[in-house]
Amino acid sequence: MADVLKYGWVYGGKQGQEMKVAKTQYFNRLGGAFVTASGATGVMKLTTASTNVIVGWAEVPRGGWSTSDATKSYYQSSSTVGKDKVHVITDPTAVYAMPVLETEASLTASLIGRFVAASAAGSTTTLKQYARAKATTTAANQQFFVVDVDTDEKIIYVRLNPHHVA
Repeated sequence: MADVLKYGWVYGGKQGQEMKVAKTQYFNRLGGAFVTASGATGVMKLTTASTNVIVGWAEVPRGGWSTSDATKSYYQSSSTVGKDKVHVITDPTAVYAMPVLETEASLTASLIGRFVAASAAGSTTTLKQYARAKATTTAANQQFFVVDVDTDEKIIYVRLNPHHVA
């Protein structure tokens, strides 16, 4: 087994578009990379709240853009708004693997077929995006539809809820 869990696109469609990144965004390689649009500037940033409207999954490089060091645990965008661009998968048929917020109740197979929301913990270089390991009945928090779970690795497999996508 690899020393690092893989999160991101698993299967399904991979259509998307290149989008500009908001300034100084941090994407931890051990977290999710679902993004939301940011204001009138049209740039994207990491989704950190359960009520954010999601645009898609950002395919960010493993290492930082400002360095060739591929061992970095996070990707950091430029401090200039919109200077950097990444491909964002927007395909509604895509399935993604993402980590589960371990402070939530235990991850169980009963979540399959339910809706869950995004959460984030940490700040700057330690900021990680997670899926909350409990179903939500509040429409504003139904960002992801659960298609599978891996209780051993604490991974949840999700599709975007088409009613919660920009």
